[in-house]
Amino acid sequence: MDKMLVGIGTVTLLGYLGTAWLRPSMAAEGLETTVQLFVQSVPWIVVSLFSAGLLAQWLHPPAIARILGQEARLYGILLGALLGTLGTGSRWAMYPIAAELLAAHASTGAVFAFVTTWQLVSLTRLPAEIPFYGGRFTILRAIISVVIAVVGGLLIEQIPQK
Repeated sequence: MDKMLVGIGTVTLLGYLGTAWLRPSMAAEGLETTVQLFVQSVPWIVVSLFSAGLLAQWLHPPAIARILGQEARLYGILLGALLGTLGTGSRWAMYPIAAELLAAHASTGAVFAFVTTWQLVSLTRLPAEIPFYGGRFTILRAIISVVIAVVGGLLIEQIPQK
């Protein structure tokens, strides 16, 4: 079992036990919220895992390595950032897709840029920002976010991988 999962699970359990001891009603409300989130999330998780499994069959590792791998360098990171801006799915869909890209030998920099631009830019969300922030701010925020994703992708490439 994953040590990180066990650690986070243990801390969460201790948090619930401590809260139940000090404020039982707060712990009960927390459990109620947990059940609601679980019911809401499970369909997304299941569909996303099936999608990621299918995607894993479609991905051809040598092709992914060629266009998003270490050899692709800056081009792969830029392409990863561009693909991330097109992401419309929930995190339950995007994280398994990113994991499958890594498994298909995409570089950590390209996947970093992909996930970062999906989180920060996603072109489908930009029109919703304009009424609140204005066009100029929205566009500048998106451009700077893409630059941050690319720079982050270049930086993560400098960290030795296992």
